[in-house]
Amino acid sequence: MDGYLKNCLFPVMLGSNALCHACVRKMQRFYGSKSTVLTGGRALTLRFLPFVRVVDAPPDLPDDILLEILSELGDASAVYLPVLILCDPAYGDFVFRNRDTLQARFILRNGAELTGENYAVF
Repeated sequence: MDGYLKNCLFPVMLGSNALCHACVRKMQRFYGSKSTVLTGGRALTLRFLPFVRVVDAPPDLPDDILLEILSELGDASAVYLPVLILCDPAYGDFVFRNRDTLQARFILRNGAELTGENYAVF
């Protein structure tokens, strides 16, 4: 099944913590996907990776602005499968409040479940 997903995913990560780094590496290694990371943090190590695009969008932005940013990203994905991956609990309330809207545009995933590793973020 993984072979079918090669080069067809458009992953968007929420957060820039260690879990986000693990998800970015996994998406690149297993699926050949470039990732977009929404973060309010500095994300210095992510900025140096050639397969990562960092977007300044802190979790304390109003929901309508975050939804607009995600909408534009989803529209730009065109022929790719957009996957929204929650990596930072600071974005958890936003995802919970807007779950129906997000599910209409993205496949929603939890970063900890995606990596199969135990991170103490949730």
